[in-house]
Amino acid sequence: MLTKINLKNYHFLFFILVMLGSLALVNAQTPKPTPTPDEAKWGDFDVKSSIELGVRGKSVDGSENKYRSDLDYKSGFRVFNSSFSLEDKEGKNKVFDSLLINSSGWGADPSGFARVALEKTGKYNFTANIRRVTYFNNLNNHALGEHTQNTENNMGDFDLAMTPIGNKVKVNLGYSYSRYTGPGFFTARNYRDDFATPMNNDAKSNDFRAGIQAEVVGFNLSFTQGYRYFSDKTNYLLTTPNAGNNTTDTTVFNSFSRLMPVRGEAFYSIFDVNRTFAKKLDITARIAYTSTITKSSVIDLYNGRDNSNNFVDADAYNITAKGKRPQTRGDLGITFRATESFSISNTFSFDKFTVNGGEDYFQSFAFRNAAGVTQPIRITTSTAYRVNDYERFSNLIEGDFQFSNRASLHLGYRYTQRKVGITGFDLNILSNNTPAAINNPQNQCPTTISRPNPLIFCEQEENSTNTFIGGMKIKPVKSWTIFWDVEKGEADNVFTRVENYKFTNFRLRNRVSLNRFALNLSVISKDNTNPARTDTVNQIGFGPVVKSRVYSGSIDWNPIPELSFNSGYTYTHQTSKTPIYIIGASGARILGSSEFYVRDNYAFFDVVANPVKRVSIYASYRISKDTGQGDIPLTNPYALLISNASTTLANPQNIFFSYPFQMQSPEIRAAIRLTNNIDWNIGYQYFNYKEKFQSVQDYRAHLPYTSLTIYFGGADR
Repeated sequence: MLTKINLKNYHFLFFILVMLGSLALVNAQTPKPTPTPDEAKWGDFDVKSSIELGVRGKSVDGSENKYRSDLDYKSGFRVFNSSFSLEDKEGKNKVFDSLLINSSGWGADPSGFARVALEKTGKYNFTANIRRVTYFNNLNNHALGEHTQNTENNMGDFDLAMTPIGNKVKVNLGYSYSRYTGPGFFTARNYRDDFATPMNNDAKSNDFRAGIQAEVVGFNLSFTQGYRYFSDKTNYLLTTPNAGNNTTDTTVFNSFSRLMPVRGEAFYSIFDVNRTFAKKLDITARIAYTSTITKSSVIDLYNGRDNSNNFVDADAYNITAKGKRPQTRGDLGITFRATESFSISNTFSFDKFTVNGGEDYFQSFAFRNAAGVTQPIRITTSTAYRVNDYERFSNLIEGDFQFSNRASLHLGYRYTQRKVGITGFDLNILSNNTPAAINNPQNQCPTTISRPNPLIFCEQEENSTNTFIGGMKIKPVKSWTIFWDVEKGEADNVFTRVENYKFTNFRLRNRVSLNRFALNLSVISKDNTNPARTDTVNQIGFGPVVKSRVYSGSIDWNPIPELSFNSGYTYTHQTSKTPIYIIGASGARILGSSEFYVRDNYAFFDVVANPVKRVSIYASYRISKDTGQGDIPLTNPYALLISNASTTLANPQNIFFSYPFQMQSPEIRAAIRLTNNIDWNIGYQYFNYKEKFQSVQDYRAHLPYTSLTIYFGGADR
């Protein structure tokens, strides 16, 4: 597919900008003095401003959807960057001393921001940050291309800090918002089939906060009280008949609608205290309490045919739920500087929360059989309730030793203890049973459960972890620095009933600096295993193993002030192996393996040059190539599907998966000083994306652009 968007609607702007640039090139051959632009004044304020106006072109050869999912830069006229500032250096103005307004990427870019900062020294400081992010995702190798998004997220933060009583007391007020909207597609599953369904995203949140900071008898105190409201009104609606992904069965959706409203609110309080005694002992403590209440529901209505060839007149679901999550988190950190070369610190953390909630489920199934005879309405109704308790203690002790200016060492040990409990019940209401009380006076679960309806849950788990931490900084010679650190131990998961993750993380970095030359070399190694076992009579190991190695190096060289080079290479080697079971033709379980491979090679090269005084040039080249599983045969269903292979899997219990691809991106741009206040910018960037197993998502994108940057009042270049 070839999709090209030319610049015929902007040819006049391009012509003007290119002509101005050509004249500048002639003028730039003879270097001339370029004094700093004269400062501009407005009353008591110094004024500085700059704005970059230009045009971007776009031509895409190949998959427009994949290009937009990766980059999504659009063509057209736009404001690339802008900045405006007022500053009263002598503080004569009674309202404010400084004002700064800047923006970037607002318009044709997939993300952009605008920022305002207003300040009166010793009185107040106000900042506003507004961000916009567009998200496009339409990939044919993800969920058969039926999970797509074309959304926009608008976010903003507004903060005001006031100092009404000198510098001893500060009052903070803040507000944040988020708005997520836009269309998409999702899949609804029913009657053993999946149906692509249009969706409309509609989520928002509002956050209000107020706080105070003060210094009292040497203690720095801070308190913040906040309130957050959030809601999600995303809905799904299918109005035309849909045969589903499996067109060989009888399932058909004539219509389908789903409403999933969610709304909730959260209150949170945070208190901090800090003090340093005699420059030797530093104590910092924080306690935070939050309480979140969420109400949600699912309202589904189907109409069509099911997989038994029945006529479905109305398959209706109505599920309502409510949950509450109070949480308390406390941290206490103490650091003691015993000597100039030795310090010891201890950090203790406590975290406790409870997630409790219930749901009511109701389904009504009105249908006619294949002959069109009305059948009795089937009703299913149930209720359920859960209480999940989580409590965790963690203590980290560390020591730092500064042997000399050339060597330092830090060692640490972290211990955690976790308790997790779950109680609750599932009740089929049509059985006319009522839930039995859980007899648990000492927080002990009953050993026997005599009634299947209600099905009562009561489980508890307690475990602990130990982790060692260490690292060094060494300078064998003045120009060579070596850093290394290691972390080895265990990590637990909040609600996982398997063993703790066992991990070993190691990092080594070298930096060599010689005059105008710098070399960086680093290695990152991560091993992560989850040592689980099957719940069978003959237990076997059944946990995933993940190994990751990242090797990286870069070179910086500045032979002369007018020329600099930067180049680097990173190799990522990652393998994940997880045991799996499949059911063979005889019905017996066959033990296999699901494996994922990453073998990514990434390289880059940058050069910055100033061939003449009025001209600066930047050129770069980047390439990322993941070879994936390499020579391992294509034995995963995805690879067979996209390579149009029809052979039967020789070992279906073994699934090998990777995502081999290549992306190249060269770029060149130049900035030419037309006058003391105007720069002409011109550039071109190219993207070439290829996948190994298929070409339907390959694309080549050309992104030329040109712009004028106008400076006023001595703004920084």
